[in-house]
Amino acid sequence: MSEEYRMDDKQKQQVYTDNCQQVLADISTVKQLVQQLQEVDDIYYPTTSSFNILAVQDIETLSDSIPQLLDQKLTGCIGHLNNLTARVSDTSSKVLVTGDLNSGKSTLVNALLKQDILPVDQQPCTSMFCEVVSSNDQEPTTVHAIGNVSSYDKNDKDTYNPLELRHLYKVLTADEQDLAYKMLKIYASRDKDLIKEDSLLYNGVVDIALIDSPGLNTDSVKTTAVFAREEEIDVVVFVVSAENHFTLSGKEFLWNAANEKTHIFIVVNRFDNIRDKERCKRLILDQIKQLSPSTYEQQDSLIHFISAANQIDSTDFIKMEQKLRSFVLSNRIQSKLLPVQNYLSNLLRDLYFISTINQSKTSELVDLDTHNFELDFLPGYSNFINIQASVQNQIGQLKDTTLQSIQHNVQHALQLAASHDQLQKSIRSIQYPGLLLTWQYAQDIVDSLSRQLEGTLCKVESEANTDTVDCMNKMNQLTLDQLKIDITTKVHQQVVIGKAHKPIHINVEARDLLLNRKIVDDKKIVMSGLATVSTATILIKAINLKDLAWSVFSSYISTDTTAADSSSGRLVTFTLTTVGLLGLGYTAYSFISVIPQALETNLKQKFQQAIEAEQFTCNQTNRITQAVEQALDVKQTEIVYRIKQLKSQKETEKSNLENSIFYSKSRLTHFQKLVLQSNDLLVKVEESLVVMTSPLI
Repeated sequence: MSEEYRMDDKQKQQVYTDNCQQVLADISTVKQLVQQLQEVDDIYYPTTSSFNILAVQDIETLSDSIPQLLDQKLTGCIGHLNNLTARVSDTSSKVLVTGDLNSGKSTLVNALLKQDILPVDQQPCTSMFCEVVSSNDQEPTTVHAIGNVSSYDKNDKDTYNPLELRHLYKVLTADEQDLAYKMLKIYASRDKDLIKEDSLLYNGVVDIALIDSPGLNTDSVKTTAVFAREEEIDVVVFVVSAENHFTLSGKEFLWNAANEKTHIFIVVNRFDNIRDKERCKRLILDQIKQLSPSTYEQQDSLIHFISAANQIDSTDFIKMEQKLRSFVLSNRIQSKLLPVQNYLSNLLRDLYFISTINQSKTSELVDLDTHNFELDFLPGYSNFINIQASVQNQIGQLKDTTLQSIQHNVQHALQLAASHDQLQKSIRSIQYPGLLLTWQYAQDIVDSLSRQLEGTLCKVESEANTDTVDCMNKMNQLTLDQLKIDITTKVHQQVVIGKAHKPIHINVEARDLLLNRKIVDDKKIVMSGLATVSTATILIKAINLKDLAWSVFSSYISTDTTAADSSSGRLVTFTLTTVGLLGLGYTAYSFISVIPQALETNLKQKFQQAIEAEQFTCNQTNRITQAVEQALDVKQTEIVYRIKQLKSQKETEKSNLENSIFYSKSRLTHFQKLVLQSNDLLVKVEESLVVMTSPLI
């Protein structure tokens, strides 16, 4: 063998310590990688690929549970890595001593301890696992009887029962149904007579625990094999009786244990009782070759023929003890670190594979999101942002223009309706019915003027309503044409609804019958009539006085007094009466003939004055304009609100897309780091522990 593998125990310990530190650092790094992967949401889990550590059964039928299952797997990995950390950090090594019934396992343990601790008998006496560890030289040997191995704590007396060493035989030889404990843990103090002599337990290099197991039989083969495969067991020492060779139970155990432990240390005990030792060796070695080829290949180091009871000072026993100690020291890398290395390697391969797949998937997602954002969404969004402000301005301008137009049209129409020509036209549409229906004629004029004005008002309201509806439709169409998005709002056909107003109405008065009503009033008309009557009475009286005077005069100058007086008096009376009647008739005719004109003129003036007094044109223009403005304001507010709402939706969509791209890029960066780190660490783990595959001494 090369000098490289001829190191002493301390050198081996130093190599092992260095490797432990490296493995612990690797475990910590792998744990961080697992935690980083666990923090990522929505991990893609390929269902068609095989994994080493992260394999999930029936993954195709449980696709909805993949995130949960993978998280459970990763959590389990973290827990296992914690166990591996504790395992590697544990400086002690555990040696399981097992074999067939009554093959001398306890005897071998005592020989290795160089003191009799475990009871020995010709009958099988070990009915449970007994772990012997070194204790402080100042403390006596103590025994802890453990009922629940997983909860055992040396410092907690509630987890075990202390036993005296003298009762050990009784406990170990108890019937299986009477066993109250699962395991015995013996803390052995060093024999004062052997204080300067090294033993396997006290080697000055590493703490070793020797575990004595029950003999193999039908019931315990499987249990012991499982125990041998436990990761806490560093070395399996299989004790074979030279007289019996390998029994069926022994072969079954080796078959099972060899799947986990490639090398098994085999001690053929009671070899001194064999006469044909060469034949015995040959037969046993042939069996070992079939059961554990790796062990057979290193038979000089791993297979020893001794007598543990009688020849502990023999050359063969000393050689066996030295080889076992060397094997324990060397095999710690194989038993502790190599399984860790294999686990880390497999886990890193899984992490690398998942990270690579997710890196590819995430890269595709980043490209898709970027394409959708930059080529599909962003141009439309930018165009919308640029246009929406212009649309709002155009809608405001359209509203103002429409409002001004409606205000002008309403004001002009009402002013025209109250003009002289329109009122005159309305009056002339009423035919004069004659003197007897003069008063009704006046009322008809008043009603016609009122109807004409109200009709004009209804017309301008309808036109204003039509213009308002047209403006609203133009707002909708403008929004649709500019934004290319239908955010139109409902248009009500009746929008100009103002407060009810009192129609213009005037009362017909007697003075409205006079043409020049500016210089008369109703009292003057009465006085005028009385004056006419008085004038006529005075005239008649004046005629009578004249007749009397004429009669006196004529009596002095006339001879035919009677005839002359009679004829002239009648003539004068007729003449004066005729003149008076003609005057009265002319006066009456003049008054009656101008009644229609007087009514038309006076009622028209009164109607115009009423319009001016009530500020009809101004008030109605304001009423209609305010109703239109209110309707257009509501419409503009609705459209602006929907534009802002749409803008908010666009901004939210933009933010979501940007966040999605940022999240995808972050995931991509995360997976890229995981790919690099897992690959680099995988190479490092496999290269740093080359010594693990080195041949044994």
